[in-house]
Amino acid sequence: MTLTLSLIGPVELTGPGDLRLTPRGMRARGALAVMGTARGLRLHRARLQDLLFSDREPEHGNASLRQLLREIRIALGDHRDALVSGPGWVGLDPEMVRVDMVPRVGADGQVPEFGADLDIPDPEFEDWLREARQAAASAMPEPEPAPRGDNLPALILQEPISSSQDAQVIGSMILSEAAGRVGDLLPVEILGDTRGLTGPCIVVKSMANMQGDSFNFLVTLTHQPSGRMMWSQRFSTSIADLGTQMGDFVARACLGMLQVLDQGTRLGAALQISFGDIFSFSTDRLKRADDVLGRLGDSVTPAVTLSLRAWIRTTHAYERLGPNPAGAIAEAAEFAAKARQAAPFHATALAVSSVVEAFLDRDDLAFELSRQAVVIDSQNPLARLAHSRALAGIGRNADSAMQAQQGLTQALSSINPANWHLGIGVALMRAGDLPGAMRHLESVHRHAPDNRPALRFLSALRFATHDEEGALQALRALKALEPDFSLDLMASDGYPVDTLRRLGLLKIAKSGLI
Repeated sequence: MTLTLSLIGPVELTGPGDLRLTPRGMRARGALAVMGTARGLRLHRARLQDLLFSDREPEHGNASLRQLLREIRIALGDHRDALVSGPGWVGLDPEMVRVDMVPRVGADGQVPEFGADLDIPDPEFEDWLREARQAAASAMPEPEPAPRGDNLPALILQEPISSSQDAQVIGSMILSEAAGRVGDLLPVEILGDTRGLTGPCIVVKSMANMQGDSFNFLVTLTHQPSGRMMWSQRFSTSIADLGTQMGDFVARACLGMLQVLDQGTRLGAALQISFGDIFSFSTDRLKRADDVLGRLGDSVTPAVTLSLRAWIRTTHAYERLGPNPAGAIAEAAEFAAKARQAAPFHATALAVSSVVEAFLDRDDLAFELSRQAVVIDSQNPLARLAHSRALAGIGRNADSAMQAQQGLTQALSSINPANWHLGIGVALMRAGDLPGAMRHLESVHRHAPDNRPALRFLSALRFATHDEEGALQALRALKALEPDFSLDLMASDGYPVDTLRRLGLLKIAKSGLI
């Protein structure tokens, strides 16, 4: 059974079915990189010790190396025989391990470097890594460019029309960042003109000017080839306030682009990709979105496409939309891992991975992934949403509610407000504010009547606050969405109401209301 050690980009060791076997420790990953480039995949133990622990006394360094090799064996699990050793040497079994040094274009259009995630503060290792990267770069064949998706949604960004160079530069900055944010949330191609483009597209035109102490910016989005104007908005502010208003302008322009891509599905402009479908709670809409993403594949924008497919499956698991929630979350974890492998520092990929880990009750890991996502891009709505959920998972309920509340005030929250209200409602519920929680959960139900978690929480909280009629209404609405629903099922260990169970709010399961 072959394992794959990937060394271009982050060091990754995977087994059959993309099983992740990579040790967490950076020195352990560094050891894998050293062994993977050694002749015959093996080297003297003393050489490996010198590279990783040159600043320690020999006896201490030897003990550290033994511990490091133990860490690798633990990570290998059932495949621990892949790490081999003999008198004075250590290495990898070439019959079990295949070293992958194939360059692949990342989501940013660049080929990552050898051992991209290695930063071990040892002078010997730093020298070795520098030489290894130079050798890998010189031996690396020219990668094939990622194939252009002829059916990929296309945004054509035209230069703003302006008599002022300063105004034109500012307008270009706003549109470029807005389009980049769209690209972080949907698989979309961003071009400067229509040359070579055979399918429909959305053309972004704009006019920017400065008059006195004011900056004015008009943006229009037009469908081609129909020529139909689909969105137009004027942005104005004083030049003195431009720095604080830029973020809002970017968010509103991004929102306009996402909305037009959704609308453009009716005109054949976007391969039927709908942001609304991806973040819905409907089986049919989620399936439609997943079918589109599956046809598109992961060759052009893998981090985004794979993350969105992971999100869809996580929704299936949370909502119990299929007979096998465990299978859905396993698929979500697989897609999320591939997305992070394609782009390890992509905020959307990290955020979706955090949501998956939260479902699996790995709260500390979910928090760390979401924290990284927010550090990379605090304006990414999925990063903020994932961070809010992760904060609740580690008991920081006030911080969780604050994050969700701030996210709700952003322009992009209007695309999926139910998710933000759900986050605030759960945080308030965990903090003991049941009336506040119910207000936000009722907002979830208004925005998304088919959201099942909101109805589960509402039924329990209304019953706990002696509103049996309201609880019954929520249960009936839930029963309409889940034909197999019963109070006995709600009380079972496999039903997704762990939060209610931990808070002692699951008394409704014994109420006999339905």
